[in-house]
This record gives sequence, structure tokens and C-alpha cells, in this order.
Amino acid sequence: MAADKKQRIMQATEALSRTHPFHEITLDEIAKRADVGKGTVYLHFADKDDIFFQTAMAGFDELCELVTKNSFDKLTFPQGLLQTCEQISGFFRQRRPLFRIIQNEGDRAMGLGGGLRQRWLKRRKELAAAVAVIITRGAKSGYIRQDIPASVLAEYLLGMLRTRSLDLGDVPDSQRSLAVLTNLFIQGAACRRAANRARTKKSK
Repeated sequence: MAADKKQRIMQATEALSRTHPFHEITLDEIAKRADVGKGTVYLHFADKDDIFFQTAMAGFDELCELVTKNSFDKLTFPQGLLQTCEQISGFFRQRRPLFRIIQNEGDRAMGLGGGLRQRWLKRRKELAAAVAVIITRGAKSGYIRQDIPASVLAEYLLGMLRTRSLDLGDVPDSQRSLAVLTNLFIQGAACRRAANRARTKKSK
């Protein structure tokens, strides 16, 4: 089946990215790993850049499906948010090459602009929308402020997850755990004394 061959090509690209940088991977290697002819690759993709871009797009689709198919209705909002973050983080931890592909393709798409940039932003918004559904639950239950749209808060949360994965690798686990991240997202970074002062001042 054509769809199966296309999937195999993207899986081969992800697998090769585990041990090879982008510029070293050739179409011949991708075709060989996917067990298809090079001509078959060109039936589904324009070039190597297109393979990587579509692989990243498929990764977004998989992650959106993972986030949306799970219901945390029986959990408190903090518990549900933590499990959502664990799912997203676990997805990329298990598929580290895909995470790198998505990061690289995101940078490339934003730099090139045009239709590629719009396609990239559309997928990002779809992921943010999936996360926003959970954040909306937090707003309805009184955990999350309602003066900022859930879609914007979802982008902030995804940004925190990206920062944790990309920039905080040398930080002790006790300071970069997902429990700490979700607590910061819900409660903020202010100490309790400062938060109480702010609430008192606002009520006067």
C-alpha cells in the first residue's frame, strides 16, 4: 500500500536520525532502510527536506492524538495536567530523534516563511489546542486564571516543556521534575508571603 510505504520512509528517516546528523543522511540510505526503491521515495516526497518536514508533521499528529484521546475526568486538574505533561515528555523521550527533527524543522520553517511557515504554525496551534482543552478544565474548576485565553496558556506550558528538555539538562532532577514544572505553571514562582501580600493589597 502507498500509505504503508510512505510511513516506512518516515520511520526510516526517524531511525537514521538517531545516529546520523541531517546533512549526512542521503536519500539512498533512507530508501534502503525503508526497503523501497528511490523512485518510490519521490512518489511521496519532493526531496530530503520534504521528507524531514513531513516526518515532523506526522510527529505532531501523533502527539495531538495522544493528548486528545486520554480523558482525565476522574482526576483533579493538577493531576490531569501532570499526566498530560508526562505523556508529552515521555513521547519525546522515547522518540528523541523525532524531537530533534521537529526542533530543526521548526527553526527551518520559521526562517523560510511562506507556505511552509503557515503549515508549521497550523500544526503547532493544533497541539496547543489539544493542551488548551485540559487547561480550560483548570479554569472552570478555579485552578487557572480566566483572563488569559487557554490557547495562550497552552503555548506557555509547551514552552516550559521545551525549555525543560532543551536547556535544563544539567539542572538537578529535583528542580526540573514535571511535578515542579506543573506546580510553577499553576502556582507561579512567587513565594507564598508575596502572593498573600498581593492578594491583600488587591482586596483593599
